[in-house]
Amino acid sequence: MRSRTRSQTLRHAFTLIELLVVIAIIAVLIALLLPAVQSAREAARRAQCTNNLKQIGLALHNYENSNSAFPPGGESTNFNNPSGVASSQFVDGGWSTLARILPYMEGGSAFNALNFNLAEYNDAFGANYTGASQVVAVFLCPSSTPSPAGGRDGIDPNDPFSQINGGYGYNDYGPTVYTDISPIGVGGLGATLAVPFRDKTTRANGLLKQGKTRIAEITDGTSNTIAVAEDAGRDSRYLSPYTEGYWDGVNTRAAAMALINPFDPGPSGGYAPYRRYWRWAEPDEAFGVSGTPNNKYRPDHEISNWPAGPYIAQGNNAGNNDEIASFHPAGANLLFGDGSVRFIKDSVNPVTMRGLVTAQGGEVLSADQY
Repeated sequence: MRSRTRSQTLRHAFTLIELLVVIAIIAVLIALLLPAVQSAREAARRAQCTNNLKQIGLALHNYENSNSAFPPGGESTNFNNPSGVASSQFVDGGWSTLARILPYMEGGSAFNALNFNLAEYNDAFGANYTGASQVVAVFLCPSSTPSPAGGRDGIDPNDPFSQINGGYGYNDYGPTVYTDISPIGVGGLGATLAVPFRDKTTRANGLLKQGKTRIAEITDGTSNTIAVAEDAGRDSRYLSPYTEGYWDGVNTRAAAMALINPFDPGPSGGYAPYRRYWRWAEPDEAFGVSGTPNNKYRPDHEISNWPAGPYIAQGNNAGNNDEIASFHPAGANLLFGDGSVRFIKDSVNPVTMRGLVTAQGGEVLSADQY
């Protein structure tokens, strides 16, 4: 029996060059596969976002079946402002559309903890804190930047209950309650570089507006009118242009509450705090549409985190451009009045966008326009 020679027992080792080649090949494979993996993950997140909106749509129609009308939008339009220019108002109480539809979408536990007889979700006595602080997964888009508190905002210096227990529940969706895009695509009053086609003198109602909306009022057709859209990324870095003392552009909330509920002192007993439109219970989570989705000015926020200051601008709805906004590439998901969900591209024509928001605009639109 022969013994192995030394040369036979030695194994060939990788040279440095061979090792570098192998590493380079692996790196190339990772570079090729990573975008595909990320794309697949985003497709799954977008599908979940679509499902969220479908559940909201079902809840809206269940509400309509029970009440013979859709709920108010929270924010709405005062077309009789003495200034002659229509303005936002909050005359349907201090509650959002999403808060009203909770029992129709398996949100009964949060809904049962809310007292709608009180004038707002953040009542000074904290009666609604338990319900309004709950995280409702359906109201959160999985593609949106996650909140550091797992779906809740930070401590509110004007709300003693949040200072003890934490913040309120976040939201990435809202009713499109009006549009002020010019019907002829020409900028007018209020136009800026961010919203070049805005003309406040042409403001028109969306599907959800002041008071309840009957299906018969939606003369443009529910399949051609947006009810709820993505407005993701709103958080406590941003400021609403409206305080909780703002009522209808003419009267203050204090004066209005004195007539409606003289025993309600309002949040912290005062009316100065700015509205927190990133909360699902806040009526200002509704918004107007002044441009196409995801324009280049999104997002625009303060130079430091709220409540630190100073505030040098009033950013609104994921930026200061009152737009539909999402974290999906090239567009956003929109819920239409018939319960369908469609993905609208950033490149949609602004005039078409106006037609999709208005409920009684009389526009003739075809699917190939968006």
